[in-house]
Amino acid sequence: MKTNLSDMTQRYLTLVKIDSLNLMNRIVERQSEYLNDFSLKRDREIFKDVFTNRYSMTTMSDLAHIPLEIIELANDFYQHVDELKWYLMHTQDMPNTIEEEIQRKTAVLKKKHENLLIYINVELSGEDVPMELES
Repeated sequence: MKTNLSDMTQRYLTLVKIDSLNLMNRIVERQSEYLNDFSLKRDREIFKDVFTNRYSMTTMSDLAHIPLEIIELANDFYQHVDELKWYLMHTQDMPNTIEEEIQRKTAVLKKKHENLLIYINVELSGEDVPMELES
């Protein structure tokens, strides 16, 4: 089905999708690397690279092109990303505790990200949101 979204909205949705995918990949796929680096050096600079994302630099004008549901889902996802970053930037926990906390927080992040992607993909396809997701 062809979408009735404007070209600009499709572009913004695609950018949010790509940005969130890249961010999740860095958080999940590079976890052992950044935890190892932090454990050895106790330097938190690496977290700035891991958590860099374009969404945090997005303007209100840009977000105005995105459907409300997706703005809310994206905000929820990126807020949880920010909570994980805050934790890592300020924690005094030992490495094992940090790893457990990251596992717990990334499990929540994965669910939020999956939901965000479902809604973006539905919008981009022009289809209706599946009934089980509307609640």
